[in-house]
Amino acid sequence: MARKTISKKLRFDVFKRDSYTCQYCGNTPPIVLQVDHIHPVSKGGENNIDNLITSCQPCNIGKGVGLLNDIPKSLKNRAKEIAENELQIQQYNKILSSRADRIEKEAWVVIERLEGCEVGGYDTKRILSIKRFIGLLPINEILEAADITASKFTYIGAKQWKYFCAVCWNKIKGVDPSDKFNGAA
Repeated sequence: MARKTISKKLRFDVFKRDSYTCQYCGNTPPIVLQVDHIHPVSKGGENNIDNLITSCQPCNIGKGVGLLNDIPKSLKNRAKEIAENELQIQQYNKILSSRADRIEKEAWVVIERLEGCEVGGYDTKRILSIKRFIGLLPINEILEAADITASKFTYIGAKQWKYFCAVCWNKIKGVDPSDKFNGAA
């Protein structure tokens, strides 16, 4: 395979990543540092940052075109760290997805409490508002706001929707919904 030149930027990105330290022996400047291929170009290795490592000149020459039988400890640690980060990201995404599912289900429970609407037949803006309330209040508080609204009105139009939202915002602000001066009436 033809050897491609490693750009200066990539070379210094490798040096920075490896803290300007030979990953084989731990030497640091003033010794001359080089960028070495973990998987040699002659055996199909490429110039991507994951295949490059900081090496001092004596270690790089000593390694030659052979494959690494022993992966330097710093690479093992970095690989372990990357794997752990990936696992954390996967777990975090799983939690976010589970939370989104819960919020979606709770939003439809609120909608049904408000007006008995079937799933799929409701204004997107109202659903987003309800989801926002779910992020700010416990579900039982929002259901109570729906019950207060439903007991006052026989259907949910624009005026009634504003009333429901006012009750929710007053709950968020800590205003007692039974207070007739709270702005929800």
